[in-house]
Amino acid sequence: MKVAKTLRHKVTNQSCIFDETLAIYNQALTFIMEVIDNEFVNLDDYTTNSIVPAVEKLIHTTKSNPHPKYREFNTRFYKFPSYFRRGVIAAAFGKVKSFRSNYKNWEEEKAVVLSEGKKFNKNPPQLQLEHKEFPVFYRGNMFKHHSENTAQIKIFHQNDWVWIDIEFKEQDLYKRGVWDWKECNPKLVKVGKKYFLHISYESNVELSKKNINDQKICAVDLGITNSAVCSIMDARGTVLDRKFINQSKKKTSCTR
Repeated sequence: MKVAKTLRHKVTNQSCIFDETLAIYNQALTFIMEVIDNEFVNLDDYTTNSIVPAVEKLIHTTKSNPHPKYREFNTRFYKFPSYFRRGVIAAAFGKVKSFRSNYKNWEEEKAVVLSEGKKFNKNPPQLQLEHKEFPVFYRGNMFKHHSENTAQIKIFHQNDWVWIDIEFKEQDLYKRGVWDWKECNPKLVKVGKKYFLHISYESNVELSKKNINDQKICAVDLGITNSAVCSIMDARGTVLDRKFINQSKKKTSCTR
């Protein structure tokens, strides 16, 4: 089974310099969401891999595609990195597809209620075009890792896409248990006024081959009275042991 763990690295030498990159990324997301919603009647016919070239043909000017239908994309988002463009298309596809699914469910619910002679006052879902998404920086093309706490990242700065040096707080990979795991592409995330690199690590774990009736599980219930309750249970649902975790300081900060 494939497992993943994400570690958060605080960027220590830069802050507001990333704001414009996030703004342009989300403007492109809005633009492409409108394109997908306007141009594709049945999204069930597409996967993420197939929607990307289909949308690129509509928005991206190339030698073999000199006159795309939405040619203003290249004007508005000049030199927009190809990896960002494909990432935005995938994100836009997911959001529009989710909206279409919710709208279909609303229509079906409406039909059932009206067929029963009842009033249906539930408003239809709306396609939300404004988002605050965070971009993934693909290694080699948008992100170059130089050492444990230094790298280069490609951002929009002074009206151009340029490489800048960043420093970030390193993590103890031994302590986190991911030293020999595969390091994935980082995502730039803003929390308050600070920026962080969220880097996921992946590994394959072999599941236990023990008979299911002989297995035990640990179930964790997050709560308010207690921070968490951990229960060890067997296959029949019998609770073998239980531990209450109470973090008064953490709990106080979470309820503010």
